[in-house]
Amino acid sequence: MRIMILYFVFTSLCLLVIILGYFRNKRAKKYVVRIVDSNCVGCQQCLKRCRHKALYTIVSDKRKSVVLKNARNCTACGDCIAVCKFNALELVLR
Repeated sequence: MRIMILYFVFTSLCLLVIILGYFRNKRAKKYVVRIVDSNCVGCQQCLKRCRHKALYTIVSDKRKSVVLKNARNCTACGDCIAVCKFNALELVLR
């Protein structure tokens, strides 16, 4: 009896993980993070917050750090948007 209960719990958890992963990927395909260059001050707080390493900087000809996005790594989770005080990042439909 215990084995059946453990089997049921295990398979239910596996199914839940699969379903949540599906919806996460679906959101990432539907939305994209857009960088608003005119609002970006180059503070790099978004880089520190991004756990997927989807953002990086380069120094422009005006000696200002410019934030760029690696679209392959971005999951559109919104962590970078939440930390930006200057509204330099936004979540938009593809």
